[in-house]
Amino acid sequence: MPRWHCFHRAQYLEATTLLPGFLLSSQGDRMLMSNSVEGRFPYLDHRVIEFASRLHPRLKMKVLREKYILKRAVARYLPDAILNRFKQPYRAPDSAAFFHGELPDYARELLSADALRRYGYFDAAKVQRLLEKIRRNPALGLKDNMAFVGILSTQAWHYLFVERYADMFLDRAGATAGTYNVSTGATS
Repeated sequence: MPRWHCFHRAQYLEATTLLPGFLLSSQGDRMLMSNSVEGRFPYLDHRVIEFASRLHPRLKMKVLREKYILKRAVARYLPDAILNRFKQPYRAPDSAAFFHGELPDYARELLSADALRRYGYFDAAKVQRLLEKIRRNPALGLKDNMAFVGILSTQAWHYLFVERYADMFLDRAGATAGTYNVSTGATS
């Protein structure tokens, strides 16, 4: 290993530490199987790994040209528009998924002015303006969609891991926690 190129040493370290326990297990099999999805990982075939490990680093890293050697291999089969497009990461469902009708009850509660003010992360008036903007034009740009998803996710996180945790703590302490209403902040 000391004679290996530093790039190959880094690749080996990542493949033996990060790949099995995190990328494949936590983000791969566990996540897929918990949602009844069968995953296939064709680039993990031992022959592909053996071939790729013999390649010189200059064929693997071309600054901002990701997957250089793979794209060269399939260039004759794919149009330039696909070969040269920017990487498109998976994104959580955006605002269009929520505004095809009425907002689901939980989203309406979490995004209510009362809940927004009580949790204190966002300016309630600005969030209400964003929601109106989305209602008028569901085909928004990336920034507005990301803002919507970020706000809803943060509100849901607070409800699940702050509010509900407080209720569980009260239950364990012998108090009556009851059901928590996100909109009013009251426990019944």
